[in-house]
Amino acid sequence: MSCRPTHCSGNLGALLLLASVCLGGCGGAQSQAPGATDASQSTAEHEPPKDHSESLNELRRKLASGLGGATELNLAAKSFGPGLGSLLAGSPDLAKLSSLDVSDNALGIDGVRALTASTRLAQLRDLDLGGNDIGDEGASAVAHAPALAGLETLNVSGNSIAESGAIALAEASSNHLSSLDLSMNGIGETGASALAHTHLPLESLYLLGCEIGTSGIKELAESASLRKLTVLALTGNNLGDEGAQALAKSSTLASLTTLDLCANGIGDAGALALAQSTHFKKLKVIELYGNDIGSRGAAALKKRFGSRLHL
Repeated sequence: MSCRPTHCSGNLGALLLLASVCLGGCGGAQSQAPGATDASQSTAEHEPPKDHSESLNELRRKLASGLGGATELNLAAKSFGPGLGSLLAGSPDLAKLSSLDVSDNALGIDGVRALTASTRLAQLRDLDLGGNDIGDEGASAVAHAPALAGLETLNVSGNSIAESGAIALAEASSNHLSSLDLSMNGIGETGASALAHTHLPLESLYLLGCEIGTSGIKELAESASLRKLTVLALTGNNLGDEGAQALAKSSTLASLTTLDLCANGIGDAGALALAQSTHFKKLKVIELYGNDIGSRGAAALKKRFGSRLHL
């Protein structure tokens, strides 16, 4: 599942569904119902592998005819499979692209390795790899691809990335990456710590359902490396009041204009800390849907943030 959040939105039902997956870990979306495990696994084991050759051949023909002057290519959710990586890597037109969306294509590790090994990616600025099950090895391949050093936005949400993959991305050799989406990956406290010490010039960081917890948010809140952040999205990370209080004390996140704290188990104590913070002077949006905030906390937040508050 590619997860490119724009904020929590006001859809509480969708939010709670996301939160249930987030709080259950990245594997939560694939968890089996009690008593159904054996049957579902048996079905999956006996399903023949999908044949992507026909759709890939059609794409190969289209690429052979050229993309004209197009600098953007959207191939999202086409189920091309791992072969898409090699096909694109061999296309001369890849060198013309500034934006490439190959989310939800079951690329896997082999597909992303083939793609990132291409020498024709130097002009690419926006890359969406969400929902391709690339894992830590795939994340490392992206992070260490010389041709991707010019990326400005990268989406690797929903990719079974854990601590080592997050560390690799945080240490990527890029001086331009301003937006990183790691949502729905179980990077945990260790991954959050790596991001807190990154040299990347991040301005937007999406960590929905990443299991960072209170220890992880404390690291991010104290990070001198994230002073340029204007957008921080943290839905479903079990931050609680302690996490909200850590953010409220943060002077290093003073540039934030959007803060998403939806579905984090925040109560009145955390709400009051946010409302009484001497920071957050640039906030235009603060989202707190799906928390446990009572009337006292809500009143304080509304008084402080007014129409900027989404509660």
